[in-house]
Amino acid sequence: MLHRRGWLFVCVVLLAAGCGGEEDAANPQPSQTTAPTDETTAQAAVPTTDSSTVTSTTTGSPSTGAAATSTVPPTSAATSDGSDPASWPLRQRLAQMLMPGFNAGPGDTSTSPSEVQALIDAGAGGVFIGRKEEALFDSSVMADAQANALPPFVSTDGEGGQVDLLPSIMEPLPPAREMAAWDTDRIRSAGASRGTNLARRGVTVDFAPVLDVAGGANPLGDRTWATEPDEVVRTAGAFAEGLCSAGVLPTFKHFPGHGSADAHGDDAPARTPDLAAMEPSDLVTFKDMIASMGDRSLLMTGHLDVPGLTDGGEPFSLNPEAMKYLRDTMGYDGVTVTDELAEMGAITKRGISVPDAVEMALVAGNDMALYFGDVDQMNEVLDHLEAAVADGRLTEDQVDRSLARIVALKSSGACTSPVPPQAG
Repeated sequence: MLHRRGWLFVCVVLLAAGCGGEEDAANPQPSQTTAPTDETTAQAAVPTTDSSTVTSTTTGSPSTGAAATSTVPPTSAATSDGSDPASWPLRQRLAQMLMPGFNAGPGDTSTSPSEVQALIDAGAGGVFIGRKEEALFDSSVMADAQANALPPFVSTDGEGGQVDLLPSIMEPLPPAREMAAWDTDRIRSAGASRGTNLARRGVTVDFAPVLDVAGGANPLGDRTWATEPDEVVRTAGAFAEGLCSAGVLPTFKHFPGHGSADAHGDDAPARTPDLAAMEPSDLVTFKDMIASMGDRSLLMTGHLDVPGLTDGGEPFSLNPEAMKYLRDTMGYDGVTVTDELAEMGAITKRGISVPDAVEMALVAGNDMALYFGDVDQMNEVLDHLEAAVADGRLTEDQVDRSLARIVALKSSGACTSPVPPQAG
């Protein structure tokens, strides 16, 4: 059954220095309004919501519905009701910066679609559906969400090889190292085929391709495309273009480069070569792909210790000076999302709780925080973030800059699919 979509088209005007274009709205709501169209990636208006959809079941944290006092100019392009994102309640603006998700482990029962719906109803800016979540991929919850006035990013891991989706969900892909031997037309076609299958299920973001340059111990193994930066750009870039042509935003990861680290971040803190050694190699792939697709992608920040850049003790993803390097030196002005914060050893073995990790990531300058957790965990995180704003640890200016980038990408029409999402 083809799913009917509803889009309110807006004109996005780029006014804010250092930000992408913004879309104006107030009182966001994840309610679903429909009008027929056939695109899977939206030029979307911001939702108008009842605040009850975003208010925690606990009431002990400070929050505000007042417009932020911000140095970021509001957009001059309004939605049909003339609303502006700066007038959203703080809790709803913060919710747009969260990407909670689920990834059933071996032998675990797949997550109920109602648990994903609860995150969407609570205003999450994105949701992550892990590659083991067969029941979720077969449900209609993700496709239905794309009819929202401002749909969430729906993301998954679909690299190929060891990080890929179940064969029962869709045709598997070989690992990147194997695909790298193909010609670029075949790689692009593989990316387009994968993107089409994802878009039909309501997935709008693939956490692929890996841009890490293989070297040293290469803890990522055959997930890396090549040992030379230009080969990574040629092959991974073709895959990214294929995804985009099918309506799925690629995600370039794991900045600033995990290929030569001494450990896998899933297991433990990972240390890379020093920054000077990475600049002529690992960083080249990101620089080139930012130049070619930076406005049609997300970028994932890695939990990586980089001598000469993260000397304060936090990994790149949680380090304000490191994030400043990405924005100012690398010139990336698009949406950043962290690597996973709740279960990866690079975070958990430092003894950092999920709310603290999310706060540190957003304070550092990330736009979105990825972590595994349900709606109760999301409300705990939002309570924590509201307190961080009240205490001045996280500023509303910073929240609004990230919100501007997120809304701009969602409403840009980048990577628009000709294939409507289908109900399960």
